Amino acid sequence: MRKPIIAIVMSFVLIWTAGCAAGANEQGASDKKKPVRIITVQEEKRPIALEYTGVVATEELKKLAFKSGGRIQKVFVKEGEQIAEGQPLVQLDSTDLTYALSGAKGQMSAAKAQYDKAINGAAPEELQQIEANVKKAQDSYNFAKDNYEKCQKLFAEGAISQSELDKVKLELDIRESDLKAAKESEKQAKNGARNEDKAAAKGQLEQAQADYNYKMSLMEDATIKSDSSGYVVEVLYEEGELVASGYPVLVVRNDSQVVKVGVSSKDFKKIAIGTKAKIKTDGRSIEGEVTNIGQTPDSQTRTYPIEIALSEKTLPLGLIVKLEFVIGEESGVWIPISAVMANGEDYVYVVKDEKAVRRKVTLGEVSGDYVKVQGLGKDEQLVIAGMQRLKDQDQIAIQQ
Repeated sequence: MRKPIIAIVMSFVLIWTAGCAAGANEQGASDKKKPVRIITVQEEKRPIALEYTGVVATEELKKLAFKSGGRIQKVFVKEGEQIAEGQPLVQLDSTDLTYALSGAKGQMSAAKAQYDKAINGAAPEELQQIEANVKKAQDSYNFAKDNYEKCQKLFAEGAISQSELDKVKLELDIRESDLKAAKESEKQAKNGARNEDKAAAKGQLEQAQADYNYKMSLMEDATIKSDSSGYVVEVLYEEGELVASGYPVLVVRNDSQVVKVGVSSKDFKKIAIGTKAKIKTDGRSIEGEVTNIGQTPDSQTRTYPIEIALSEKTLPLGLIVKLEFVIGEESGVWIPISAVMANGEDYVYVVKDEKAVRRKVTLGEVSGDYVKVQGLGKDEQLVIAGMQRLKDQDQIAIQQ
């Protein structure tokens, strides 16, 4: 009786052991699957951008100076002060300039009077005076002539000496010369000045006007005014100090901001005036546009200087920012850069029959965190997380 019971117990044990072994095999197979996350690859269009690092700077820095030297009378601003267009900044003592301007104005008025006279001729009252002078000269000449003729008769009779006759002749010559001069003046007054005299008078007037305009510009320049809104960077002179002409007295900048960056020769040809850019700082993005491109590379870095004008003026000068030049769009297969592995070649893992299959890819343009690749087809499943633990043909478990 004991033998049948023992046989039944042994059979039950064998069946239970076999079931446990099968369950363990199934659990082991499940444990070998590696968890991954995937996306379905699609063709799409993305913007192409070049990534660089730049520095926020002012668009324009100016050194301001006087045209003429002198003593600083008044400094109206301080370093760091915001200034508006047309605002007075520094003023010279203009006493000497005022005297010089007054003298130049007088010379210009005199030259204009001479020119007007040459063009318009003598005035009626002047013409009357000239005619009176001619009559006076004519009377003096007639008197001297009559006297000379009388003296000639007396000399012939031996009543006067040769020297006395010569004196009378000299007086006649002088009166004749005065008469000719008076008649010439009358002729000019009636006919107007000669062309060369008019040209000379015009030249003197133009010279006097140029001198007056120059001294007027010096007078106006005695106060330096801001030609745009901005800020005072540095004040180089104090009130009461002497400054020479052309020496900077102020350094100012306008309130427009730019980002300055050096780009490689490879990317230099891809950027043009008007190229859009995105400047990223403190978690926000600011729009910008390329406004200046240097044609000569830096001697040390061999990069080309480029300036991007910002749509805002709120960034501190000297701030280092990241920026992207948006140079176009491209269609193709774009995948996260983080999904690409490298080991002598670039590759990714795709899913096929619940296995991870290693696939070689060729990288292209970069757009943000994505890269354009060749080697993947539309609707393929790409592993984007967990690929670091994978080997080719590993069993995978797709996680949501």
